[in-house]
Amino acid sequence: MTQIALVVARTVLRGVLPYPDLVRRVRVRHRARSLAARDPWPDDEAAVTGLDYATVALLRLLSLQRETRRAVRWRQREAAALLARTSLETCVLGLWCLHNPDAAAMLRASEIRAASTMLTFLSAAGLIPDALIKQAVAALGEPGKLPDVRAMTQQIDAATSARLAAHMYDLAYRPASQYFTHATSSALLRHVTSKRRRTTRPTNPWFRRVPARTADACVGLLAGAIAVRMAVPADVFLRYAEGHAGRVLPPLVVTLGKGLMRKRSLVDLMHLVTEMQEETRDMRAYLDRVGTGETRTEREAQLRAMFDKLIARLGLDDMPPDAIQPIIDHVVMKALDEWDAEHASRVQQLATGSSSA
Repeated sequence: MTQIALVVARTVLRGVLPYPDLVRRVRVRHRARSLAARDPWPDDEAAVTGLDYATVALLRLLSLQRETRRAVRWRQREAAALLARTSLETCVLGLWCLHNPDAAAMLRASEIRAASTMLTFLSAAGLIPDALIKQAVAALGEPGKLPDVRAMTQQIDAATSARLAAHMYDLAYRPASQYFTHATSSALLRHVTSKRRRTTRPTNPWFRRVPARTADACVGLLAGAIAVRMAVPADVFLRYAEGHAGRVLPPLVVTLGKGLMRKRSLVDLMHLVTEMQEETRDMRAYLDRVGTGETRTEREAQLRAMFDKLIARLGLDDMPPDAIQPIIDHVVMKALDEWDAEHASRVQQLATGSSSA
């Protein structure tokens, strides 16, 4: 339990506290630009590869990073979030181009498919018949469709035996789409305040610097992957990406934090943190003290009682049970499993020591 509390506290603090990196950012941008623009674009379209598309995706990312940071600096919250989402989508596309040998051909086919829809206005205006437009577009080649962003992240992770692309998708891309890009219920309810008043100024479900850190992480991630493909040093890019990706907080954490700040003063929150630490120490002492004489059901009841008190102190007891109960169940089961494994290890060590004596 102590380890879980420390992980949560460290994650939140990393996302909230400033992270000055001007010197390193200038160095990373300079090296990434040199990496992406080192070779001219091929004259023959058939000679264009996925790596070529990945490098121009990196150049677009460098532009988006600059625009995202400018939007954050001028407190343009909506623009910053949309730019961060575009940055992540561009990063995923660039990584996908590196790991899919047919990426260049599929990108060209998707452009042919888009050309037909982009020329539809000519038919609607009565200038050119729709059949003639389709005939002209068909002469360009066979149309095709790219996989969606989620499918791309799955293909990337399958090729790299990792889960970073899908993690960034779940952490930033999906929430940005839900709260900023699409006209969803979540996006509309941002215009309703905690006091049930309607307002033209939407609430911000992200911390102010999250969009900039998302764009920074995307630059480092794609630049590092391109550097690895080109067999040049990539450590500076990968460290940069990890440093910023670890500071991107999901909207749920931000929303809960702002809700607590509205309900409690800073002094109350400090007392709450102290109480949580004491409660965690007491529970850890209890788990260390009990033995096999106390059943797992009894230990589980003690843990659940602790979480019930914690939820009441956080002011979350008005949440629907179906929304928070699965999380509590997961944490309780995880803590009990860790206790069982630790207790079994202790018993085995004692048995080994007795047999040796």
